[in-house]
Amino acid sequence: MDKISAKSAHKMGVVALTLVTASNMMGSGVFMLPTNLAGIGYISLWGWFFTIIGVIAIALVFAKTSLLTPRNGGIVAYASDAFGPFVGFQTTVCYWISAWIGNVALLVAGIGYLSYFFPQLKDPTVGCVTAIVILWAFIALGSLGARVAGRAQSFTASCMLVVVLGIGIVGWFWFDPSMFSQVYNGTGKSDSSAIISAASIALWGFLGVESAVVSTGQVDCPERTVPKATVMGLLIASVCYVGSCTVIMGLVPHAELVNSSAPFADAARYMFGNTAGNIASALSIIACFGSISGWLILQSEGPRAGAQQGLFPQFFADVNKNDVPMKSLIFTGVLMSAVLMMTASPNLAKQFEVVILMSVFASLLPYMYALISLPIIMMSKKINRGPSFMFYSVMVVIGMIYSIFALLGSGTDSMFWGIVMMMFTIPLFCFVAAGRNKKGDDILYLDKKS
Repeated sequence: MDKISAKSAHKMGVVALTLVTASNMMGSGVFMLPTNLAGIGYISLWGWFFTIIGVIAIALVFAKTSLLTPRNGGIVAYASDAFGPFVGFQTTVCYWISAWIGNVALLVAGIGYLSYFFPQLKDPTVGCVTAIVILWAFIALGSLGARVAGRAQSFTASCMLVVVLGIGIVGWFWFDPSMFSQVYNGTGKSDSSAIISAASIALWGFLGVESAVVSTGQVDCPERTVPKATVMGLLIASVCYVGSCTVIMGLVPHAELVNSSAPFADAARYMFGNTAGNIASALSIIACFGSISGWLILQSEGPRAGAQQGLFPQFFADVNKNDVPMKSLIFTGVLMSAVLMMTASPNLAKQFEVVILMSVFASLLPYMYALISLPIIMMSKKINRGPSFMFYSVMVVIGMIYSIFALLGSGTDSMFWGIVMMMFTIPLFCFVAAGRNKKGDDILYLDKKS
């Protein structure tokens, strides 16, 4: 009995897991959301509402799947289990693309706040070159290993919390309802179209929701703890996101906010003056750039696992003496540099929006495959009856409906490139199949013995 108690004492309970979930959600991507949502108008609150409901449904489905089939690889593994190696490969590719494009968004956000001090960075060429130099500096830092890259994470997260919570709580004393309600729908399109667009942009703040589903071995009573902590962590992050974005729309004049490259800094300036704006901008820069090295390491883990399974080229799994897949980092660094150059814009907020919508589209396909995997896995395990199956089936439907609408809201450009990306995986899988065949693995379901 004492041994069991000792083991439980080292595992996370509801409170600890809730805090982990909330901190995973609240990344530095929030720093440009107020500008992008201000362009839509305060109708974006409905987008937040539907996004929170949709993300809670998605998170609960992922939590249940992880309990039924604890696997390395997370949602990528679930898709492979339910739909086979091709869908597993397609999901891995899309998820990997979503990860490194998301890092491009962090760079764009950081440059936006850096331009608060150096206005010349608003020039597309100067801003693009600066972002690329910073990117490769962090790739060099990332080569030293996860321990070195991760030391600054708690500090940078603290900087993010100071800014987001500070504006989101203290800002209400300066909140002007008339300023907030200046523009209801600024898109020039229908209300439903504006809400769908807002939901797609708001989803950026919750990308990585699957990271909240931790290994069941680290959690005490995972059947009860994981779903509770997931929902509570999401609600905490939601309050912070919605609160800060709403406050800023009532602090900064709409005409200025929609063109702002540093909305939190501008809000602090309106509250306390230029010095406060400088401090908020400096903390935002630290939060954006400080998290890049850690995320570079994380984004290489998906293709590394894929290479070990024979789904990705072997160089993605080659590591240096610090156990860092350096060839993978260099390859994605080249791709990230290309995206920075292709999306370079005199309006940093517009560039940020284009990049995050590309990332949202790339992540939604893996999410949808993983959602549908749950009822398939439950049927295969003969647990497709009773209230639990019905509840999670409803969650799957809600998550799928939200994902489809978020896909539609990502815009024609991101949908076009997303479809091109999906089609590109079809011929690519021929090389994967050839590699599996060389290893003697079955590549057709017809080859499997019944």
